[in-house]
Amino acid sequence: MILWVVLPLSLAAVVFAVCWWGAGVIIHPPDMSPMWVFPEQFGLRYEKFSCKTSDGLELKGWFIPSPTADKRTLLMCHGWGDNKGELLKQTYFLNENGGFNLMYFDFRSHGESEGEITTIGGLETIDFDAAVEWLQTNRPEQARRVGVFGVSMGAAVTVSSMPRHPLLRCAVVESPFSDHRTVIARWAWNHLKVPYYPFVALTLLILRSLVKDPAIDSFNPVEAAPRISPRPLLVIGGANDRLMTPEDVTKVFVAAREPKQLWLVPGARHAKCREAAGMEYDTRVIGFFSRNL
Repeated sequence: MILWVVLPLSLAAVVFAVCWWGAGVIIHPPDMSPMWVFPEQFGLRYEKFSCKTSDGLELKGWFIPSPTADKRTLLMCHGWGDNKGELLKQTYFLNENGGFNLMYFDFRSHGESEGEITTIGGLETIDFDAAVEWLQTNRPEQARRVGVFGVSMGAAVTVSSMPRHPLLRCAVVESPFSDHRTVIARWAWNHLKVPYYPFVALTLLILRSLVKDPAIDSFNPVEAAPRISPRPLLVIGGANDRLMTPEDVTKVFVAAREPKQLWLVPGARHAKCREAAGMEYDTRVIGFFSRNL
């Protein structure tokens, strides 16, 4: 009789412990990229800046001016566990070859920014708002023709945030996810081979209790995507991406309204589309922003 009581309780305790650990992984990514990439390594002039979020966090960033004094600006949004330096090394061609001003910033709890937790997009939309406000307040000339580039979490945040900022003219989003529940479930299966029930479902409940902010549940890129129109959107995905799969990326594209474009890069893994596509990537992305800014 004792065994019939102890065994279910023990299994429940193990499940709860695994899910508690899983929620901790989400808000405290175990493989955070260190800050080791800086603009001077690429011979780029830049200005450091900081901005405050509406919930009181200080975010750190770089403003890299156009080499040709172009007024057009791109707001650059990195992925979960990465930072502005990691994104810079993949995208400084937009300044060097495209001539755009580039504004990079670290989301909360990433890189040099303040913050104790990350939420894969929910609270990061607050950071996006703070970055846009800084640009409009401190660089009004460069804030008149602004596009957005986002990758992974930064892509999902871009899609969710664009409807609130009608002055943003267009966006390129690489490897966006359709909703945070799906991407958490897929990460859990890819890395741990655990099913949605009970593990992911309980992890999401624990996550809500730890974050204590409704923004985490209201974060929904697919719901927001239609409201980006009539501004142009280029959605890029990797054909071999196992985290933000082609099907998931396509959901964002289908939800969006015209004008929109979809490019699934053959052979590309997660957030590695430029690596797989080479110069075609640079040409397509520069061309998109040049036509729409």
